[in-house]
Amino acid sequence: MLSDGSRVGIEGRVLELAGQLVEVEAPAHWTSARVEAWIEWAGGRTDLTSAILQYAYDLAGKAQAKDLTADLKTRTRFREAITEAMISGVVALSAGGGDQDILAATDDALEDFAAAHRGRDAARNAAGRIGEHLQAVMDAVARCDGDAAACADPAHNAGLARAAERARAAGATDLALLDAIALARAGERIWLSRPPREGRLRTVVTPITNEGALARAIWDTGRIIVAQDEAQAQVLAAETCSMRAGVEVMAFWTETGFDSAAFATIVGTAALALAADSDEPALLGLAGLGEWLVASGHAYDSDAAREAVCDLFAIAREAITSRGLDARLALFDDPLLALRLSGRLDATPWSGPLALAETSDGEPLRIISDAAMRGLRALNADLDAARVTLLGRRELASGLAIHAQDLTAAGFTEFELDAVERELPFVRRLSDAFATRIVGAGFVRDVLGANPEQLADPDLGVLALAGFSSQQTAEAEIDLLGSGSLAAATWLDDQHRAVFRSSDEISFAARAAMAQALTPVLNVAPILVCELPWDATLRDVDAALAEGPFPIHIRRQPAPMEAQLHIPPVADLAPRPAMRPPEPRLVERIIERERDRVRRKLPDRRKGYIQKSSVGGHKVYLHTGEYDDGELGEIFIDMHKEGAAFRSLMNNFAISVSMGLQYGVPLDEFVDAFVFTRFDPAGPVTGNDTVKSATSILDYIFRELGISYLGRADLGNADPGELNADGLGRGKADALDAEEPQPASRFISRGFSRGAAPDNLVFLPSAGRAPGPAALATADVCAACGDIAVVRKGAVLICDSCGARAGQLAEGQAAQTLPSSG
Repeated sequence: MLSDGSRVGIEGRVLELAGQLVEVEAPAHWTSARVEAWIEWAGGRTDLTSAILQYAYDLAGKAQAKDLTADLKTRTRFREAITEAMISGVVALSAGGGDQDILAATDDALEDFAAAHRGRDAARNAAGRIGEHLQAVMDAVARCDGDAAACADPAHNAGLARAAERARAAGATDLALLDAIALARAGERIWLSRPPREGRLRTVVTPITNEGALARAIWDTGRIIVAQDEAQAQVLAAETCSMRAGVEVMAFWTETGFDSAAFATIVGTAALALAADSDEPALLGLAGLGEWLVASGHAYDSDAAREAVCDLFAIAREAITSRGLDARLALFDDPLLALRLSGRLDATPWSGPLALAETSDGEPLRIISDAAMRGLRALNADLDAARVTLLGRRELASGLAIHAQDLTAAGFTEFELDAVERELPFVRRLSDAFATRIVGAGFVRDVLGANPEQLADPDLGVLALAGFSSQQTAEAEIDLLGSGSLAAATWLDDQHRAVFRSSDEISFAARAAMAQALTPVLNVAPILVCELPWDATLRDVDAALAEGPFPIHIRRQPAPMEAQLHIPPVADLAPRPAMRPPEPRLVERIIERERDRVRRKLPDRRKGYIQKSSVGGHKVYLHTGEYDDGELGEIFIDMHKEGAAFRSLMNNFAISVSMGLQYGVPLDEFVDAFVFTRFDPAGPVTGNDTVKSATSILDYIFRELGISYLGRADLGNADPGELNADGLGRGKADALDAEEPQPASRFISRGFSRGAAPDNLVFLPSAGRAPGPAALATADVCAACGDIAVVRKGAVLICDSCGARAGQLAEGQAAQTLPSSG
């Protein structure tokens, strides 16, 4: 029995189902959509009372077979209770949604799933578009009068020819066109095009090796539930096929408050129905928790709200366990079950203070919901002010922005004003109440002066034609029709306004906090449903994935009907401005020889160097090969810990550059082409004394080659502090110590020279030379031992190795001698 102990009123109504009118008996307060959902549950039967009664008898028999009812009296009470609960819409049962797959947490699986979804979506759009054109083809044949063969021939039926041409342009095949014409000739009138069915939800086990691939698949499909581990994924996948039931919690409010005892009784009845109809543990949810919180006067994002919902589930748990049943309390998203119960079962915030009712002739009417009225009474709020805020004044005589007198002055008579006022309760836009069909085309033409083109426009703004500004119309719309929200109600304080925040005003963090609070009192981990705006980005998906240690289902809201891409005519586009040519850079080149287009091969034994560096944490080895005259002739690029594809591309790129160099392409052409290229890896460079940052591997390689072989000091950024956004420093070279000579063995390969280069060669400092490698020079040679260790001691030159005196130092020569090594 319900809390007031009475049965609901059943009434007959006429609905249009499957293109025909049927008479249905259902509770008076149910909407047509709710009635249709129950008819679908009943397998198409329109006598819902008989269908529910038969189902209750079957449940009672199953309960007896499983020894769930002790005797005939208990079985009868159960049958009557479940019958009344289902007829009133307080309890509804569902067989579940079928098996759910576990999607492998790999890049390939995620990409394949997303691609399949995109394919279904494209096929659905294409099928709908082509189906409309094929329907037009059939209509062109059906509307034709005359010989049947001529009507089906595009050569004799111009309308058919035009429709067929448009269908072909939309993508319809000639075979489909012939089929449509054949069906039309056979007397058929409807072209049926069934789009692909939406794919099932999938569960993904984390951790994911590539979170970017997961975010893209979620963004693409909206049909992925992310679990925290393997065990949780298995539980979630199994529960999609579990039988489930819901109990509408708003049905247990009385004049004195919430009837916990009646609620517990109905929960026990629903749990018994699940146990009778299912051999496995089933799910039991509570519908309308968001509305229940508002009726209780609790703000969704508050500790009091979370405690109240936990207490409600505790009552439900006690009602189940006290009867020895095994129904599992859970939160789940079941749209059909939610429609039959008129409330969602996933503990989301309420949708808002307004609800839709229907008049006796089926006309939808906006009213203040029962939850909103109870919440306002619980807070001792002004109900009259709430009605004006939510539903508007609905009387032109009391309008503030546009008054009845203003309309009369504009030419409106009592006839037009009465017609508008009768329409105000049923519209959401003021322009719909002042539409031409309401006030009359004759009035709009004769009094307001509309021309034929304006009269033919269904979106004609009658108020604008009467002289009212867009600002006046907008203010009058809120004044006469209401705002539909209490978020800006100045007669409520901030704490009370928070109670009436709708789902689009509740933060995702508040929903996550509610799910986390309910986790201990549920038998199944709650799935946090996150609905992002239709234009959400991948970054928004990543932020949602970071919330909470529980399963999450992220999906984007459907795009609005008015969402479209505006593409202006190409002829109207302004011509693209011409790019300013770059300022010419004067580069001094020394032309050594004219080359013909033949390959200049490198010697078999060649010199060069190996540079080991790290770019953005990725090691790269650069090998160079030189001609005998020191000109660069080849490069090799080795990278480790990279993918095989990337390494192969870099190796073959080095080969192509080497071939270009050997066929005469100047090195500076390669440098100008590849410096400043941007792609990963990029960032700080370590291991190179001249280049300290790069925007890519190619940027680094050709900076190094330009500095080493072309003297392009402007490409260097030796200062470690000069890590600019574009990867350039101020071009300061990290030169060798200018105060000490450097041994030539540091720069000349001993193995390449095979001992031909003397070991006593050094690089001398030269303060006046340009930045770059030190100049190779020789010191004075001792005539006695041949060593170059001749140093100045006073005014004479003495060999530091054998002690022989080399002679008197010439005037002005002291500055050109070597410093003493001793």
